[in-house]
Amino acid sequence: MKEHYTRLFEYNLWANKEFSEAVRVNPFENQQILKLISHIANAQVIWLSRLKKEEPSVGVWDEHEVHEALDMLESSSQDWLDYIYSEELEENVSYKNSKGEEFENMVSDILTHVVNHGTHTRGQIAYLLREEDIDPPACDFIFYTRT
Repeated sequence: MKEHYTRLFEYNLWANKEFSEAVRVNPFENQQILKLISHIANAQVIWLSRLKKEEPSVGVWDEHEVHEALDMLESSSQDWLDYIYSEELEENVSYKNSKGEEFENMVSDILTHVVNHGTHTRGQIAYLLREEDIDPPACDFIFYTRT
């Protein structure tokens, strides 16, 4: 199980780095791109905080300056890998969502959610980059496996 999630979060880190680089080197106009990058980073920080029983340092839709958002995106991706290396993934965890509602899920279900959320949101960013005539990186999982 750990191997599976380690691989998925290594992919997540790789894909986030690819998008970070694309955004760093290509000026863009649509601020929705930055909003979505910030959102992926925020979500990664929030979900990891929930698992660690800590208060999140960001809100779901907080917006950050480009370099801050990209740094947070990459560092939070690495933080997830560090968590997976050291924690039990089959236990249940209780947490509150951003509305204060209480839930309980298996850690592995949360891990799957975080990776899928990042993939989905990167797809939205790719669409917005294309609208600005910027080629987004090819970041499907299969491309990661070929590196």
